[in-house]
Formats: sequence, structure tokens, C-alpha cells
Amino acid sequence: MLSAAVGVLLIPSCTKDNSGNISSKDVVAAQDEVYADALYEEVDNTVVSSITTMDLTGFSSMNMKSTANDSDNCMRITVDHPDSVSFPKVVTLDFGEGCTRIFRDDTITFKGQIIVTVTDRWFVTGAQHVITFNNFYINGVKLEGTRTITNKGLNEKNHFEMGIVLTGGKVIFNDTAFMTRESNHVREWIRGLNPLNDTIMITGSASGINIQGEQYERIITSPLVMIRCQDAKWRWVIVKGTIQITNSVTGVSTIDYTNSGCEGSVVLHKDGYHINMPFRYKHHNHHHMK
Repeated sequence: MLSAAVGVLLIPSCTKDNSGNISSKDVVAAQDEVYADALYEEVDNTVVSSITTMDLTGFSSMNMKSTANDSDNCMRITVDHPDSVSFPKVVTLDFGEGCTRIFRDDTITFKGQIIVTVTDRWFVTGAQHVITFNNFYINGVKLEGTRTITNKGLNEKNHFEMGIVLTGGKVIFNDTAFMTRESNHVREWIRGLNPLNDTIMITGSASGINIQGEQYERIITSPLVMIRCQDAKWRWVIVKGTIQITNSVTGVSTIDYTNSGCEGSVVLHKDGYHINMPFRYKHHNHHHMK
């Protein structure tokens, strides 16, 4: 079962060991990129955790809050067909005016609703969780779009795979700053003897328009590796992997996840230079960008 969520992000405290002429514009674009990824990963992990737990109980209305999320004390779950035979069914995860969890020194607050259309029992190959949003925010950042998680069954390595497609994605930082995203990713789930030792490998690509109106394309060139970290309350954290971003104006840069001991950090590389960026689950102010 997936528990919520991807680790720590996103305030830059740049160590300019070899930063050269990497512009602030490049840094901001990288921050947005990693932050947007983390927000949608939070949604994926929360949904899969909640629906998997509910599936195990046959979607019985008696155990609607028995998920692995820290925010259970204020998340309300409703199901239109609380049984194990009626599909599709619509599950609403309602966070009201705010459900907060604490991660290290970060406060992560969900607000609004995640609505999930469940097409079949999750163990059925081809079953889908189709996710939409109703005035849903994470730490004041609004998410939009349709996110479809598909059970792809076992691959040739006998590992379970999930396909995750985002259409019409939009990350709204404030009234004047937003970015769009279309993406297609695969999660390969490598099970350990102990579920706490499971590993998830993420591959795929995405594209859209950043807050400066520039087109971007990104591809995971080295799989993103997610593990559960004991020092992070067994949350999933990306500890390895590389993303290549091609911006229509500023060109090509790469983001390397380099977490050591599950401490959140990435390195932005461009034109032979790099900036180390430790992150927190907050976002920089975009008011100056427009």
C-alpha cells in the first residue's frame, strides 16, 4: 500500500559551488518543475493509499477513515456505492477547509476535494482510478486536471506497474502565476520481503507551458527511485534519478535527485554549471515574475 507522499521540497538555498551564469529564471523554472511533480505525487499517493485500503474492506462504509494518511483526523470519505460489486463508483476525499500533516519541519495542508471514479477492484488488470479536483489546494497552490491511474498488471520482470496520465493539468500559484502540464508516466513497483522495503521506479515524460509562457518538455532520463524512509515517518521519498528539461527559450537543463539519507535535495545542471538546491515543502513567491 502506498502511504502519502513524496518527501521534502521546495525553498532554494542555493550553494553556488559552480553556478556560473545559471540564471534566476532557470532556477525558478526548476523549482516550479520539481514542486509541480511533488504536488501531483502527493495526490497519487493519497488516492492509491485510500482506495487500496477501502478496496480491502470491500468499500464498506464502516472503515472509510482507516487509511495510512496522517490527515485522517479531518479527511471525510464518501462513496456512492459502498459495496464491492457496484462499479464504477465515485469516491470523494473531502479535506474541507484544511487537513494538515507535519513532515519534518514542513506543514502540508490539503484543502477542498479529490474526486475519484473507481472502475473496478484494484487487483483487476485494467482497473482505473480517474482523479479530478474540486477547489483542491496543497499549501495554497491549486491543482486542476484529470489524472488517470491504471493497473497495468505485471511486467516481464514480474513487477506490478501503474500507468499515470495527466490531461489538462494546471498548477496555479496565484492569480497571475500558473503552469500547465500534460504527462504520461509509469510506476514500476518492486516489492521487498518487508513492504517497508519496497521500491518504486518512475519513468516517462511531460510537457506544458511554464509561468513565463514558455513551452517546456521533460523526460526522465534515469528512473526516479522512490523508497520509504524511516527518518521521514516511512513516507515515500525520491532518492535518485534524473530529469532532462528542454525549454523553448532557455534550452536544456537537467535536475538530479541526490537525496542522501532521505534528506531532500536536487542539483540543477546547465551548460556545465550546477546549483545545489535543498528543498522544503513551501514555495517561492511568484508575484515578481509577472
